[in-house]
Amino acid sequence: MSSLTLDHASCVYPGGATPSVAEVSLAVRTGEFLVLLGAQGAGKSTLLRLIAGLEETSAGSILIDHRDVTRLPPKHRDVAMVFQNYALYPQMSVSENMAFALKVAGVSREERTQRVALIAQGLDLADQLDASPADLTGRQRQRVAVGRALARIPSVLLLDEPFTGLARAERRELVGRIRRLTDTLGITTVYATRELPELDDPIERVAVIAHGRLRQADSLEHLRSDPADLDVARTVAGQPMACWTMTPDDDGTLHLDDQRRRVGGQPAAVVVGVPERQLHLADGAEGLPAIVEHTERHDDGTQSLMLRITDRDRSECTVRVDSVGYEPGDRVFIAIDLDELAVFDSATGIQLALPLRTPGAQPA
Repeated sequence: MSSLTLDHASCVYPGGATPSVAEVSLAVRTGEFLVLLGAQGAGKSTLLRLIAGLEETSAGSILIDHRDVTRLPPKHRDVAMVFQNYALYPQMSVSENMAFALKVAGVSREERTQRVALIAQGLDLADQLDASPADLTGRQRQRVAVGRALARIPSVLLLDEPFTGLARAERRELVGRIRRLTDTLGITTVYATRELPELDDPIERVAVIAHGRLRQADSLEHLRSDPADLDVARTVAGQPMACWTMTPDDDGTLHLDDQRRRVGGQPAAVVVGVPERQLHLADGAEGLPAIVEHTERHDDGTQSLMLRITDRDRSECTVRVDSVGYEPGDRVFIAIDLDELAVFDSATGIQLALPLRTPGAQPA
């Protein structure tokens, strides 16, 4: 079992003006299953390739089990990586594919058989061990590629969004199986994804990356209740976040109808945001004025409204209502509780006030 430590690790591609990954410092505990969360282009793949040794570390260092591997080639790092595009040996059976690296490494036949059997059972491949990759579904071939990496029992396992083509339920089931196997085998794992996996057991830690920089690493609950900045808040919201700009008074007070809330610092303007699941239409002419841009009716008799918040930098959001009857061009009001808002400096994106009110807490 090994830990993974990155100390201000950076990667600048040849000819690049700015780092693709910049000064990432992160400690992954021995045997931990860490989710690396970020949008497409956030730097997830580059960071994993940096750990694996497939890209050169321009600055900083990488340690595996307290051993500096920054300048070591991939074969000397004991890291296994599963890519989005996987390749199996077509002339080999499933079991031969999964055991191939072990055979090359000189692992005994008995040990190879035991490892493959354990992992095949965990990945629901026990009935396909004698099959050819050509006889498998794409979903099964993905599992074989993962099983091949797991069979090595590497110090670190890196999963680079290998399940993006799977339906949500299949992805949940497969990631859950992998997590149980890595826990059994004691493999330190970093799972890169654009979307948070829904697992039966809560994720211990999520690391959010945006624009090549690690923004925050903590439990999902803490990231949602106290995001470091706007990028983190949007990434972990679980659904779109409605955001718009407001100008506070000189003393930092925000006004929305008869509601008041003070924020830290003295920013000229702030960005406020709230997950769309917390938005609803006001009964009267109170709240944020908005115009219905588009509508969508659902089979259950509800309707989704795409709204443009007027006088707020043309910010858009979606609200689901319990009835139908709204049309494009209708003017409505969105009910907002200022205590439910996340507030960020518009220039830096840094959070200025707690976004959510916890039970028993006093308003800011």
